Amino acid sequence: MNSKTLEAIQTISKIAKVLCSIAYVCCLVGSILCIVGFACVGIPQGVRVGGVTIYSMIDGLEGVNMGTSYALLLGGAIFSVAGCVMSKLARNYFENELAAGTPFTIEGSKDLMHLGVCIAAISLGSTILATIGNRFFDRFYTDVLELSFDPSGMVLLGLAFIAASLICKHGAELSGKAAADC
Repeated sequence: MNSKTLEAIQTISKIAKVLCSIAYVCCLVGSILCIVGFACVGIPQGVRVGGVTIYSMIDGLEGVNMGTSYALLLGGAIFSVAGCVMSKLARNYFENELAAGTPFTIEGSKDLMHLGVCIAAISLGSTILATIGNRFFDRFYTDVLELSFDPSGMVLLGLAFIAASLICKHGAELSGKAAADC
């Protein structure tokens, strides 16, 4: 691989590392807000900010009732926590890749494979948990909106990382073979 190509890969890895850090912070804030909202949504006269309660903000929205609010906030918390975990794993991968100086190492390919499997599994798992939560609130509240969650994009991303890990592993094997031939 020529040095310009490796430079481009490293630049992309640096950008991805920064984006993963930003995603982590956003997901962390989102999960905290969802948990606080979940705890406060059912308190009609409870937490007030400038004379407004969380309950009063959702009370007038068409099609959104308490059960739907709980389901949305629970789903938001689940997906936000999942996003924290996935972005932290991805950031660690890019940090390790940058330290190695190339994605074409056996250890790096194993890390990328692990990342791909985790992204696919966490996406499916969080979708299942959010769907169970939605069904739970539907059972105890009337007219809860049926929420639909589609993990296909993240599962495909996980599969793409798995495929990329195989390419990186092959590159590492070729690099090792070339070094052994010298």
